[in-house]
Amino acid sequence: MGLLKNAGKPLTWEEAANQRSYVREHGIIQFLKTYYRVKDTCCQELLWGDELEYGIFIVDKESKNIKLSCRGSKLLEELSEKEKSSMHRCEGCTWHPEYGAWMVEATPRNPFSGYAADLLRVERNMRLRRKRILSVLLPNEIAPTVTCLPTMGVLGFASNCKDVNSD
Repeated sequence: MGLLKNAGKPLTWEEAANQRSYVREHGIIQFLKTYYRVKDTCCQELLWGDELEYGIFIVDKESKNIKLSCRGSKLLEELSEKEKSSMHRCEGCTWHPEYGAWMVEATPRNPFSGYAADLLRVERNMRLRRKRILSVLLPNEIAPTVTCLPTMGVLGFASNCKDVNSD
């Protein structure tokens, strides 16, 4: 989804509808400004990266039920704090808020370059991010890289969320 610099409250559908023309117009303006700024750029190193979006879910084995766990911001704090202690290592992760309070986004700390050796870093870094997110989950939580839950919107589909459940 991309980096959300200011984690805030998402707009309602009605509020978002009022902003559509602004978003369209400014999206085109932003694209054109970027295009004209870089169209004559030559011989620069290509840097690239990836992002993984983790959904945080609570698994109730007794009732065989899965719910959203809205602990994304708490997990972000824990993960960011843990990352500070590994800044001396070559590989690392950066953790970002994602659209839903039940999601966390992870990117490599440093971008990859155009060398073949960097292709080998991608999977290793993905495994590192998986290992780190698993280290902060509760015993009954899982974090698959999915962006939705099939039962989303069904009564009681979330846990630890304010203003989401209607029960």
